[in-house]
Amino acid sequence: MKLKQIATVTNGVAGDIDDWSKVRSKLVLEDQYVEGLYKLDRFDHILVIFGFHRKRKVLMRVHPMHDPTRPLVGVFATRSPRRPNRMGLTRARLISVRGNTVTVEGLDAYDGSPVYDIKPPVDEIDY
Repeated sequence: MKLKQIATVTNGVAGDIDDWSKVRSKLVLEDQYVEGLYKLDRFDHILVIFGFHRKRKVLMRVHPMHDPTRPLVGVFATRSPRRPNRMGLTRARLISVRGNTVTVEGLDAYDGSPVYDIKPPVDEIDY
């Protein structure tokens, strides 16, 4: 499978932080994908599928939240970035959609992370 990057995260976050909930990020879309943002602004939250673009060792057991006082658990029982496929998925609060930029809050992705997809959560889709 080959993924196409549709956007890049910009937020100024360069290192690990404990609380991502108040971090504001901009998803700056490539021009050819801007049309796909039509009516995205009607949602309160979005799912952002992104890549962990920094090279990190893959671990099958980790301490949650990088805290060695917490017991080891399997990587699939955490939100650790030390995953085999370096893929991230976060539900983030949608702040705004303007031009080619989507602003969100609570996205746990570093500055420069590639974004591969944006979707509304199922519970917010109005069928």
